[in-house]
Amino acid sequence: MILSIKPSDPRIHNRAIIFCVILLLITGVCAEQPINASANLPDPTAVHFFYTPLCSSCHKVMPYIEEYGAAHPDILIQYHNIGDNQNDILLFESFRKMHPEEKLFVPVVFIGNEVLIGEDVIFSDFKEKVQEFQDHGKNKVITDLTTPTEIITINPVILLLAALGEGFNPCGLLVLALLLVSLMSVDSRKTILLVGSAYILGFFIIRVLSGFAIFSVIQIPGVAHIFLIAAGIIAIIAGLFQIKDGLVKNPKALFSIPQSKKSSISKYLKIASVPAGFVVGALTGLYGMACTVGIYISILGMIYQDLQAGIFYLLAYNVVVVLPLLAILLLVLFGLSPEKLNSWRDERKSLLRIIIGVIMLVMGIIILVQVFL
Repeated sequence: MILSIKPSDPRIHNRAIIFCVILLLITGVCAEQPINASANLPDPTAVHFFYTPLCSSCHKVMPYIEEYGAAHPDILIQYHNIGDNQNDILLFESFRKMHPEEKLFVPVVFIGNEVLIGEDVIFSDFKEKVQEFQDHGKNKVITDLTTPTEIITINPVILLLAALGEGFNPCGLLVLALLLVSLMSVDSRKTILLVGSAYILGFFIIRVLSGFAIFSVIQIPGVAHIFLIAAGIIAIIAGLFQIKDGLVKNPKALFSIPQSKKSSISKYLKIASVPAGFVVGALTGLYGMACTVGIYISILGMIYQDLQAGIFYLLAYNVVVVLPLLAILLLVLFGLSPEKLNSWRDERKSLLRIIIGVIMLVMGIIILVQVFL
């Protein structure tokens, strides 16, 4: 018996869509180029002192090092503020990779391949180590600083696909559909537009603020490496669960808005007002991150290393995330039934989960590969 499949069989469409997503992701990965992190690196023969403005021990050590530098003008001492200087933070990460066995904290001094951590060690060993470096070690090349290093970067193709994947996630679409259904009784396009826009604005703002919060934490020296590994692992695990829930069509998916939080959202859905729409959007943006957590933290892990570009990417990413919601709002304004929208979402919920899971899985692999290779 030969199984015939009609051209309109939805299974063909679903597989084709998933295949295209994987192909585009792979294309984006192949298009990524390594960044030469050493283009503006300081002299590897210098003494490097790392500090933060809020470190009391740093303020004790700095005059001592400055006095020594003034008395020895032939010795190059470079000062690095890792409290708010992105280039110095990246340099600190390079030094940290040279000393994986050490728990680094400021104040810290790197002298060739030696590291002095804390004010007591610096006060007791600084002069001796600098002299040894001058006498014997200055001609040694510090390869970790002079060799171009791979920085985790993000390709626009991956950014776009990830953002659209988050924008079409079933959690955000469900709440928007329910909100629009509740507004149908108002019979006013203006009210639908205002409340729907307030929902999208609240959704956007809470995502950007949470992104900035995580972004600032990643900047803390020593946190970035741990965060990237955790982000990669979480993305892979979340992706596998999303794919599994999509394949078995699990109505109670693991990564969805918690049941306990749905009641908080539901009570505002019944209020046809702009403030209520904003609150619903904010709550959905907050609790709905559980649906696509692997994607968002992966994006943040990829863009953290360049502060200015990272902020731009963060804003641009979230703009793309809300584009599907804006498109749906406009379609409803021009005649699309919210019930049909919810029905469409429900019919394709499993496919959307599989696509989101594939994106999470690929992004998690990209991060871990670039961290460990």
